[in-house]
Amino acid sequence: MAKTFYYDSIDLLDSTINDGTVTDSDADSLYEFSDASSITNEERIIDQSISTAATSWGQNDAVQFDLGGNKIADFLAIYSNATETGDVVLEVDTASTGESLLRLATITATLPANDWLITEFSEAARQYWRIIAASSGGLVGITEIILGKKLAFEVNPDIGIAEQEIFGTDINTSIGGVEYAIKRHDPKSTISMNFSNISETFKNNLQTFESHVQNYKKFVYSEDGTTGNFHYVRLDAPIQFQEVAYQRYSASLILREQLS
Repeated sequence: MAKTFYYDSIDLLDSTINDGTVTDSDADSLYEFSDASSITNEERIIDQSISTAATSWGQNDAVQFDLGGNKIADFLAIYSNATETGDVVLEVDTASTGESLLRLATITATLPANDWLITEFSEAARQYWRIIAASSGGLVGITEIILGKKLAFEVNPDIGIAEQEIFGTDINTSIGGVEYAIKRHDPKSTISMNFSNISETFKNNLQTFESHVQNYKKFVYSEDGTTGNFHYVRLDAPIQFQEVAYQRYSASLILREQLS
């Protein structure tokens, strides 16, 4: 599987979030959504932090995101701080209440503890996107959700992807010359990658990605799509492009790992 960026390309971070409940009164496998104060702290799932989870997310409770207009997505990324076996359903609509128009994904796989589970689907454009707890017991431990269009690498980066640790420790010296350390945070990594020859299309895709995330939005970098090889990161600096031939470019990126 190609290395991939999974990022918020639909301004999910700025969407209007609402909780509610669902039913399937006509047994057609599409849920009908209605407003209700069913979930507590639902804003935590789009707060760019994987440290705190939404709570009281029971069976048939749902979170709805209003994007303000039709926007296209083709993946759902979920981070959980606990192993979760409950089913998750993703549906979309053009109306804020009532029966969904389309179901995009049903996730029956176990959500791993302290890692990402990413589900890709055929892209759809809708204004209202709903994440539904579809099994008894509800959903526990979901701390962050990302929706958007993935960016799969056209080619692999050049050999020699560099990683460097940021220790997060301040070394001070006392008046008597004794060194002592203050640990501000756990170590985190920076990942540097270079492309020596990419197409204009991939360059444009990288620029679109950069315009969405800048150094503000966090996103997921997937090495190969397998559990344990997802990195929650920021873009550490602007992407450096250089034209190396007609409509061919080099590019250099630095990613900074996020601890929460």
